[in-house]
Amino acid sequence: MRVIFLSFLLTVFPDITLPLIFFMSLVELFGFTTARPTSTAQGREGLKKLQHDMRQLSKLLTHGVDVSEMMQDFERDLTSLPTLSYSAKDLKSLEVSSTLSELYSGLKSFLFHLDWLQHKQEQLETEFSKTKKIAHHMKSISLKVLREIGTAPSEPIYPTLPPLNSYWNMYQATMEIYKKLYLFCDWYSRALGVLKHRR
Repeated sequence: MRVIFLSFLLTVFPDITLPLIFFMSLVELFGFTTARPTSTAQGREGLKKLQHDMRQLSKLLTHGVDVSEMMQDFERDLTSLPTLSYSAKDLKSLEVSSTLSELYSGLKSFLFHLDWLQHKQEQLETEFSKTKKIAHHMKSISLKVLREIGTAPSEPIYPTLPPLNSYWNMYQATMEIYKKLYLFCDWYSRALGVLKHRR
């Protein structure tokens, strides 16, 4: 429509070619510069919400739990849980796309372990309402991360997990998952905070 209108003006008023082209260029430039901040603001808001959700997940994990007890090392070590090999200096080189993809994959892996834990808790007839609540909150976060990414990363390879044949094994596995998930939340809360201020 804009091209037809421009052709009409050039036909009727041939002497206004240069001023008209200059005017149309200004219109295009104005549209670009005004649309860009909106997209940036939306991205910043999305990261802000994710950071808030990760902090809420941390609070949910530590609710009614002795954090010092949760952070101790147990005999059982679930090596299949996501591991973090980052340091504070790595926060300076973070990128939004890779950070969100890693966050999504990590959440999916923890959800797999939580589903396994909840199933075993049901079998042993132990209380699993907290596990269920944590998993529900994580699924909500995963969907939000997926909306930010746009395309789902490839599914992680899920391992075969060991049996939990006693209440003590169940307790150790629960504390191990909570501890690793708590550290995971702490790192990505900080990472999202850094990325949020860059946008």
